[in-house]
Amino acid sequence: MNASELPNLFTRTPGRVHIMGICGVGAAGVAWMLHLRGWKVSGCDRHIPPTLGAFFAKNGIAVWQDHAPAHLKDCDALVYSAAVSPNEPELALARAGGLTVLSRGECLAGWVSGLRSVSVCGTHGKTTTSCFLTRLLQCIGQKPLWCLGGYTSRLLTNAGPRHNDLTGSIASDQLAVAEADESDGTLACEHPAVTVITNIDLDHLDHFRNGEEIERCFATVVENTREAVAVCADAPRAMRVAARFRGPVLSYGFSEEAALRAEIIRRDAQGSTFILWQGNDRIADISLPVPGDHNVLNALGALAAARLLGFDVKVLAETLSQACDELPKRRFQWMTPRDAAVRVVMDYAHHPTEIQAMLSMARLQNPKRLRVVFQPHRYSRTLRLMDQFVGAFEGVQELILLPVYAASEHPVPGGTSHDLYAELRRNNPIRPLLLARDVGETVGYLRRTARAGDLILVVGAGDVERIAHELKEGPTLPLSENRPLQTLSKLLPEEAQLEPNASLAPYSFYRVGGCAELIAAPRDVPALSALRLVCKTHGIPVRFHGCGSNTWFSDFGLPGVLCVLSSPVFSGYRREGEEVEIGAGMVGAELLARLERDGLSGLEFMQGIPGTIGGWTRMNAGAHGHAFWERVTRIRAITDDGQLRHLPAQAVTAGYRSVIGLSGLAIIGVTLRLTAATPEHIKSARHTAAAARADFAGLRCCGSLFRNPEGQKAGMMLDALGAKTWRIGGAFVAPHHANVIAAGESCTASDLLALTLRLQGACREAYGIVPEPEVQGFA
Repeated sequence: MNASELPNLFTRTPGRVHIMGICGVGAAGVAWMLHLRGWKVSGCDRHIPPTLGAFFAKNGIAVWQDHAPAHLKDCDALVYSAAVSPNEPELALARAGGLTVLSRGECLAGWVSGLRSVSVCGTHGKTTTSCFLTRLLQCIGQKPLWCLGGYTSRLLTNAGPRHNDLTGSIASDQLAVAEADESDGTLACEHPAVTVITNIDLDHLDHFRNGEEIERCFATVVENTREAVAVCADAPRAMRVAARFRGPVLSYGFSEEAALRAEIIRRDAQGSTFILWQGNDRIADISLPVPGDHNVLNALGALAAARLLGFDVKVLAETLSQACDELPKRRFQWMTPRDAAVRVVMDYAHHPTEIQAMLSMARLQNPKRLRVVFQPHRYSRTLRLMDQFVGAFEGVQELILLPVYAASEHPVPGGTSHDLYAELRRNNPIRPLLLARDVGETVGYLRRTARAGDLILVVGAGDVERIAHELKEGPTLPLSENRPLQTLSKLLPEEAQLEPNASLAPYSFYRVGGCAELIAAPRDVPALSALRLVCKTHGIPVRFHGCGSNTWFSDFGLPGVLCVLSSPVFSGYRREGEEVEIGAGMVGAELLARLERDGLSGLEFMQGIPGTIGGWTRMNAGAHGHAFWERVTRIRAITDDGQLRHLPAQAVTAGYRSVIGLSGLAIIGVTLRLTAATPEHIKSARHTAAAARADFAGLRCCGSLFRNPEGQKAGMMLDALGAKTWRIGGAFVAPHHANVIAAGESCTASDLLALTLRLQGACREAYGIVPEPEVQGFA
């Protein structure tokens, strides 16, 4: 539908309108503007923030959880946000039923086109510029409407004003400020009085095929503009597009060619001071109380727009510092006091250009260590701008990557966080680089590793903000509180050997990993029972560990306690006829040697499989069509409340590389029923089993990475994809077995994770199967 053919809900007689995704920042703003116009508004969303839900309810706007066709009863129109899937039944029913259906951007275009509006557009800076402009108009005594993609504490909200005085009586000359959204192309539907173009960069490549299409979208809104255009003179693409306007064009920026020009004379952590020139006339010296050259440009953009609305430049200059005294939420937003020992800042930057601008502000804060947590936004953006992302983080001392925030996208090959990780690792193999699996492990790691002088930037447009809020009270400085150590050393002073903040690398065949808060080695079974009870009582997580033959530990370390059964008490061996009782801490190779000497057959197929008896039991290890639990008759274990239990084999369900029924149990002993045979026979069978296994001698690895999908061999699937040549950082696929990854020189756990994710993604694309990891620590 052409822009001129779009229905305009703001010029129609109000009826009932329903908004899908109403709690999104853009849709919420449109909902409020429709409410002010006199529409009876309702909405639905999958997530309803309590504060916003309460505000809507207070103003008679009904909001329902989740989407449902029943919401459309008695509706005249439906508006949907970009986050709503086009396959939603509610949306399909509205279209089939002949309702007026508009996207959020199409609906906003009607609001912009019917008022004396300023449409602030651009790839970067439009939220800040539009907030600055709204406040500038307020500071000079005007009463604008606004509908933005963010807000400051003084604006209180992204859409306003938040009162009903204007309901149904909004004049066409009413001043209004809109943040325009080019991401879905609906910017081209707007007919503003004044257009501001902050810049035009390559972005939104899920919608636009190339830079020319993006420019065409901006060119259309320029051609639709009714009065004048303001444009940043330092943005060549924006200048090229603005030149198409046949009316007044006011340029601003640092360039000598800018009509409104800033000459910066001071930069520091508090802000910038600059001289404002209009042509050759020195207008004023302005101290802007927010840092960053890009924010000087944002302030100039706001001033240029207000100037084009007819306000005196000297009056505007006098109030510019007051109007631009704070940034919108999630724009270099301080989550801790600025003088805190460990400072935390949240920023919405999700494009390389925005990241570089944010980092320029961060460096003005003179941190001892600059640490960044980044969540890429959309697979398509990550893929198409990969090279720019790689260069954007120069100078960062530590970079943590979270999984891509997909929004409405499906995974795009080459556009994942582990793809970005691989490129960053290749480009700068020295810088600390971590690949996170989730928000939780990231928060714990930052708390445990914070040092005085750290500046932690939590960056991205997705749910990465949860980390910033988790750290809002300030991360714990290292060693200031090791709760597991304090608790166990006080309550179990003699029962276990305790090692705080210990490296996990020695506890895995891969020899990688961060630090455990505490490694505990109980001296005997009563000590283990006491340790389990204390940990449960005090809410301390505890994990049990064998020899690390089937485990790697994350670079983010391990919260709580890693319990190792290294005491000889847990490695016992006792025979009664053809039954043997073995301690869970005994190494499998030692057991097989004892069984050969004692003439007990039945486990020869386990030859060459590393691990402890506890590990073999928990994962039902096996090979050559056989598994360990074929010989298990019962186990001994300690429950999480410290009780000793004896379980017969029939109490659990043993399957392929898994045993159901062992959850919450710490295995301390296993009883096996075997068969009498000569030592010579057993030795021969062990030799035959060993000859059938691939030789991984000299490789730091844990054997097969993935379980075999039903009816297939994971190694053969990966081999067919050419995986034997793949490497990320120090992790590589074994050249003689594609289902084995090994750790080479300088390998990190994040390298192993990135390579594993790449292998899984390749199988998903090629076979529609995501192989399940067999090595623990990945899942």
